[in-house]
Amino acid sequence: MLYVLVAVLYLVTLAENRWKQYCFCDVTATILPANNTMLRGRVIDRVIMALHEKKLPYKEHVINLTKGEQFQPWFLRINPRGEVPVLKDGVRVIPDSGRILDYLEDNFSNGDTPRLIPLDQGPEIRQKVLQFRTVIDHIPAGTVTMGSFFHPEFCQNPKQPFIQPVRKALMAAEKNSADVLRMHAERNPEIQDILLQKAKFQETKHASVTDKDEYKKILNQVDSVLSQVEKELQSHTEDQENWWLCSDRFTVADIGLTILLDRLNRLGLEHYFWEDGKKPHISQYYRRVQQRDSYKKTIPSALSLVKMFIQTQAPLIVGVVTAMTVVVGGIYYYRKNK
Repeated sequence: MLYVLVAVLYLVTLAENRWKQYCFCDVTATILPANNTMLRGRVIDRVIMALHEKKLPYKEHVINLTKGEQFQPWFLRINPRGEVPVLKDGVRVIPDSGRILDYLEDNFSNGDTPRLIPLDQGPEIRQKVLQFRTVIDHIPAGTVTMGSFFHPEFCQNPKQPFIQPVRKALMAAEKNSADVLRMHAERNPEIQDILLQKAKFQETKHASVTDKDEYKKILNQVDSVLSQVEKELQSHTEDQENWWLCSDRFTVADIGLTILLDRLNRLGLEHYFWEDGKKPHISQYYRRVQQRDSYKKTIPSALSLVKMFIQTQAPLIVGVVTAMTVVVGGIYYYRKNK
């Protein structure tokens, strides 16, 4: 059984003749609202979707990271660098979501746990899977996300969870994130250099998301990758119409692509990249993958996103949302009895 601490930090325990612990956390966790599953990072969703694809059971538990819990002694005992995501298996500590996916692939790929990197379909398909996985994983999704808040002219109709109150909260947190990291550096002298490096990186990232020209370059990078994806999907012959990105099997490359497309869609960037006939094969792919069971289990529903946001905001927000609920309910009652 897997035990997952969600919000931004995940602690997972899996039993298969032995106990394993996994800790997953978005690297931007220190700037996110408390107890907020709806804002968990793309690297987290990739791992969670892989767990569902491999049919590995787990339980979720929410944990608050805004107090710097990843810098607390209990977490530093797991990973002295205070970095996330992390996988801990006995005395082994494995950082990085990509390496975690590789570990799951190497250790849980038999019986009811299918492979996400096929080994029996020839070297060409395997190489293609690894190639697309690499180029998709290199997209700076966090920068794309934050930049869309500062440059809303690129977006059309952002969706849950990126509603206006969330966007404003994250923009404010983004401006303070370097200072937050420096504060934790002072409190944790044993990892001070690491945190100061992160603070410096955060300042560089902030400059790239606030400068429109720099942000446009990042969007061009995303578009280049999606153009490669569109070309690959378009190349499928009639007998391959039920294929996913690289194969008739759903692979680790599909997981990365699915989570990326979902993030772009929720940011309101789908019209910028693939809708309106720009990349019709990606549009069809995204509609199809949303019907997949692992997608439905990984991506929170709109209702759960709103509920989580309400629970993490000030009482005033709760009052406003309650009033909105009354209005919506009133409209529904009026229509029903009209």
